[in-house]
Amino acid sequence: ELLYIYGALDSRVRALVFCIRCWARAHSLTSSIPGSWITNFSLTMMVIFFLQRRSPPILPTLDYLKTLAGAEDKCIIEGHNCTFVSDLNRIKPSGNTETLESLLKEFFEYFGNFAFNKNSINIRQGREQNKPESSPLHIQNPFETSLNISKNVNQSQLQKFVDLARESAWILSQEDKDRPSPSSNRPWGLATLLLPSVVNSVSLAKKKKKKPASERIKNLLESIKSSSPENDTNTNGKRTVSTQA
Repeated sequence: ELLYIYGALDSRVRALVFCIRCWARAHSLTSSIPGSWITNFSLTMMVIFFLQRRSPPILPTLDYLKTLAGAEDKCIIEGHNCTFVSDLNRIKPSGNTETLESLLKEFFEYFGNFAFNKNSINIRQGREQNKPESSPLHIQNPFETSLNISKNVNQSQLQKFVDLARESAWILSQEDKDRPSPSSNRPWGLATLLLPSVVNSVSLAKKKKKKPASERIKNLLESIKSSSPENDTNTNGKRTVSTQA
């Protein structure tokens, strides 16, 4: 219900979430298989947090939505206060006029330079806070505040996200300078971001360059065999070493 409220407040919210999810899926940052990948829910929380940090903010904090709640909105679940306003008419619309294209670029800029090593993402207060634990990515559960919804993400997956965010921000900044004409078939904007990245290409090249251990051992043995003197077998079945040049 909270995600519905945020999505209904501004049309750019759902559009930006959709763009980021498509981008993440195209670069294998997310997966339908449980593991160390960033989840779509975590990405959605990151988008909400980013929009809370704009000037002026596009989305209000969860604490602010709580102050607007009426008696009918009060909700306590297993001791956790899950109260927030449900009447959209009580929430003042944002005065922010940034375009979706601009927000997409700024999202990548923001998280490409975010201090993940020391800061946590908190949509309840709409600001960074010191990480209470050593997990590479810490996104506070908005209702069970002692929990980290991204605890599954490891350092390599977070670094991949950061590298791709920086690369995408750079691509979009170049698009501003050199946008193709309408008659051109060259992709631009979000379409460009969905193409294979330099980050993934370099990683794949490194993996291809390194052969499996069994193959390396096999090649080594063949090399030793080919460089040794030629061996012959006599009629008695005994192996003799040829002395011919």
